[in-house]
Amino acid sequence: MFDKVTKSVRVLSASAVERANSGHPGMPLGMADVGVVLYKNFLKVSNEKPDWINRDRFVLSAGHGSMLLYSLLHLNRFDISIDDLKNFRQLHAKTAGHPEVDNSIGIDTTTGPLGQGFANGVGFAVAERYLSSIFGDDVIDHYTYGIVSDGDLMEGISFEAAELAGVWKLGKLIYLFDNNNISIDGKVDKVSVTNQKEKFISLGWDVTEIDGHNEKEIIKAIEKAKKIEDKPSLIIANSTIGKYSPNKENTSGVHGSPLGNEEMEQFLENIDWEGDLFVHDEEIYDYFLEKRNADNIALRNWEDNLKKKYSEDAGFKEKWDLFLSGELSNLDIDSNKVQATRIAGSKILEEIGKNSNHIIGGSADLAASTKQIIDSDYFSSDNYKGRSIEFGIREHAMAAITNGITLHSNLIGYASTFLVFSDYMRPSIRLAALMNINSVFIFTHDSIYLGEDGPTHQPVEHLMSLRLIPNVDVIRPANSIEMKFAYQYAFSNTNNPKIVSLTRQDLEYLDYQINYEDFLKGGFVVSDGDDFTLVASGSELELAFKIKAALVEYSIRIVSVPILNKLLHLKRDEIKKLLKNNHIFPIELGRSIGWENYIGKVTKSFSVDTFGESAPIENLENEFNFDVSSITKEIIKYLN
Repeated sequence: MFDKVTKSVRVLSASAVERANSGHPGMPLGMADVGVVLYKNFLKVSNEKPDWINRDRFVLSAGHGSMLLYSLLHLNRFDISIDDLKNFRQLHAKTAGHPEVDNSIGIDTTTGPLGQGFANGVGFAVAERYLSSIFGDDVIDHYTYGIVSDGDLMEGISFEAAELAGVWKLGKLIYLFDNNNISIDGKVDKVSVTNQKEKFISLGWDVTEIDGHNEKEIIKAIEKAKKIEDKPSLIIANSTIGKYSPNKENTSGVHGSPLGNEEMEQFLENIDWEGDLFVHDEEIYDYFLEKRNADNIALRNWEDNLKKKYSEDAGFKEKWDLFLSGELSNLDIDSNKVQATRIAGSKILEEIGKNSNHIIGGSADLAASTKQIIDSDYFSSDNYKGRSIEFGIREHAMAAITNGITLHSNLIGYASTFLVFSDYMRPSIRLAALMNINSVFIFTHDSIYLGEDGPTHQPVEHLMSLRLIPNVDVIRPANSIEMKFAYQYAFSNTNNPKIVSLTRQDLEYLDYQINYEDFLKGGFVVSDGDDFTLVASGSELELAFKIKAALVEYSIRIVSVPILNKLLHLKRDEIKKLLKNNHIFPIELGRSIGWENYIGKVTKSFSVDTFGESAPIENLENEFNFDVSSITKEIIKYLN
């Protein structure tokens, strides 16, 4: 029966690609045996409640092979129909070209950019260990499985994530490596000499090598991996890409193109298929029925246990309610002092940590500088209940692991480093936005005013480039009540990632009051005037107040825009009302390109449009004409 089921998976996968005249048939044909074993014998998932928090997670890191996942979900009676398979890669289809996260149909993460899914899975495994440690393994106790490809393992992000998984001894992480030695441009061994087995052993993983087309070997290898509690597992499944495609198997030609009419006919003949390509015997569906029934019974038993524990254990009830609520409290931190926003932020995050249990994250070896530490309890193989994560110098993996943590459930993961290193994290930030998840990225040292470290560490283009990513809110608070609101908003459930941008240098206290509703609009008046308007955020708001104090002969409106991108949601007359005056001067220690998209026509932008310099702040102010004297002289030119 196994052979008959794998035949159906191959036929469905190849046929959908053929119908769309677009897709990647090679991987589904090569990994059908592995996929069927996972769903028949191991994956604890419920087609009655696909978002069950204690389900096993499955990551198709090789997302180009999406039809393998869609075929398996369909045969396991998740909400993916034959019509959905026929609609593969079409507009608004459930069956997109690469899997897009949708817990309602059994897709746990969005994959496609290679290596990202690998790191997301590590995040899932971190979340499982953390939640199990605080709620008990009778509530949270699941595995994370994944199928990874040569391409995943060539991307540097997977190496970073793999080493962390080894350091943390994530024994419930099991990946199956589709080892077919083929990539888009040909044989992998033309561009790689890596011995993946030895590499992963050196990273602290358990490694087994098997025939990826042998049902018994696949089962035996996964059973072995499940028994190993102190190491993540890599099962090297030696496979043939495009298996049963008579002329294209084991070639790059079957990786990313449909088989074509003639090859498709020969493929069907090769596997002895007759009849409608999208009509499969009921026994194919029934093959998975026993496992799904068992999992649905396990779900109901789990729900009964949860209700009993919730009603009888007051301590558990309190923690569970707090976890589900995601509420933040006690954010009234005294900010009436001279301090860097990274310092003010650290105090707020610390208070958030005292009154929550759904936030977990850390820094890429920069906690001593960014100060973004939620708890003194650190996550490790000896202490899975720790909420502060030491990622090491691994920005790529840190961001993608953070997404995995956030994807898991009600958790919100956060990651912190210098703003200039957001370049290393951009693909994961983009995917967080695409997935509509609440990951938080806290960047400090947010301008050339970090000083002596010089231009390699001084962000210039980063603020505006991050604002360009759809569905990302970039928050740049000043050293005032804005800090409280920034963290309150950043860690709220808005179904989009947030970036908080903070200073290294101290800022003066700015004495004005706003409410949370105005803050969420993105911009608001903090000081009024009728002659011209200064627009600024973060550290430059202090500069705006100094300019107003220097130009006492003028009446100056100051508008703070801590979430500049939100101004795009305002109507034109609302923007005009906000800015009020005819002369508009934005001030930001970064590239000026893009300001007019947010606020309309500007008189002149005061900005930094070149790389920085290595020097103390006072020298940089003069070098880049960002001192009060230089800016006031320029403004007066436009007013007279």
